[in-house]
Amino acid sequence: MKALSVAMNDYLPAHIKPEDQEGPEFQCLARWDTYRTVVMQANDNLFFVLLSPDLSKCAPGFIVPDAGAEYAIDGQGRILSKR
Repeated sequence: MKALSVAMNDYLPAHIKPEDQEGPEFQCLARWDTYRTVVMQANDNLFFVLLSPDLSKCAPGFIVPDAGAEYAIDGQGRILSKR
């Protein structure tokens, strides 16, 4: 859970509010209920977290290149890499 929390806070920080975004599509991308999350544990000290938006929840035909992220996070909650 810590790895997921670290990745979520990095990807979409608490200060990003949907109501502050321009346009309904970007307001949608600023909400966590738009995202699918997957956490995979490689070993006791390495977790991979995948965050990917379900763009169909935002608008028909909405396309965002490079949406989502992949994180490698250690057991201490440090981000080792992200892309």
